Order: sequence, then structure tokens, then C-alpha cells
Amino acid sequence: MSDTEPTAVRAVTVKAKSRPPIGIDYADAKYILPGRIPPEIITIQAQNKKPKNPAKDVQEQWQRDLGVALIDKFYELVVPEDFKAALDLEDIDQVFEIWAEHVGLGESKGSGN
Repeated sequence: MSDTEPTAVRAVTVKAKSRPPIGIDYADAKYILPGRIPPEIITIQAQNKKPKNPAKDVQEQWQRDLGVALIDKFYELVVPEDFKAALDLEDIDQVFEIWAEHVGLGESKGSGN
């Protein structure tokens, strides 16, 4: 019955990626967006499969749909409530681009960045 002895668990340390929050000056106020990328944003592309149809218009529509889904999740999970109250949706693309660059969204893991 010695086969039921517990096996030692080996712990591994993962160093957290340190991305500080970013301040955005907008409409005479400063808003702080987190430096963390919510996992739901990463899964957007997996949920929106790229079409196999090579037609340019189909590919462009997929890109637009993917972009809308990313912005929607960004607005929901990253933009603070006080910023939502002030943010004109005409400006959300620019805010998303600034934040995405800050957190490295879309960068290749092997790019050395």
C-alpha cells in the first residue's frame, strides 16, 4: 500500500510582466488605464475565426468585426467608469491604440520586446 504516498509538488516561480498603468490626458482630465491585459481580450481573435474565403471583401469584413470585438471588450474591461462618462466614442480607437502599444498587445512573443 506504499503506492498511495503523496508525490512532492514542485513549485515554479513565474515573474510577472511589469507594465505600469498608463495615464491618458483627455478633455482636461487625466484617466488611468491598467497595464494588465485582460485574458478576454486575448481570446477575441480565437473566438472570431479568420474566414477561409480569400475574397478581399470577406477578409476586410472579418478585420472590421474583429476590431469591433476588441474595442468592445477593451471598453468593457479596461476603460474606467469615470473615463467612460467622458469619452466620446469617436475617440475610443485612438485611446485603444495608445493603450495597446503601451501593454504590447499584438507583439510577437519572439520579437525581443
